[in-house]
Amino acid sequence: MNIEPKELLLKMKEHDFIYDAAVGKMVNKNYQEDKAYVFKILDLLYENFHKVRFVDDLSESVIGKGKWAVLISQKFAMVDKRIPIPQVPFHLKYDGKDDLSIKAKHSYFMLIGFFQESDDEIYVSLNFKNEEYRKMYKKLVKNQTLV
Repeated sequence: MNIEPKELLLKMKEHDFIYDAAVGKMVNKNYQEDKAYVFKILDLLYENFHKVRFVDDLSESVIGKGKWAVLISQKFAMVDKRIPIPQVPFHLKYDGKDDLSIKAKHSYFMLIGFFQESDDEIYVSLNFKNEEYRKMYKKLVKNQTLV
C-alpha cells in the first residue's frame, strides 16, 4: 500500500475511535461532539499540511520548548513516553503547556487562530488502531520523509 503522508490525516477518520466504545460513551457524555471536532481538527491539519510535522513523541526533547502539538489516537496512547499513563484519544499541547481538560471544540478554535496568526509548525502524532497504518506512520516518522 502506498499512501501520501498528508492522506494519513484523512485515514484517521475512517476507523472507530475510543469514543465509539461502550466505555467511551459512558465516560464522556459529549463523545459525539468531541469526535466531530477531532474530525474537524484532522481536516484543518490537512488544509494546513505545509505547517504539519509528524512525530511519534510530544516530549520537549523531541519537539522543543514552547511548541504546539496535537495527538490524535484511535486507541489509548501516551502524550509523553516518560509518563506511563494512557491518555484520551485527543490531546493538544499549546505554547509548550499540556492541558488535559481542554475539549476538542475549544482546541479547534485555538488551532484556527494558530494557523492564521503563526508561521510556526505544529507537531502531530497519529496513533492508528489499524496495524498497517500504524506501521506506515512509524516508518514515515523514522525515515523523516514528511518535511
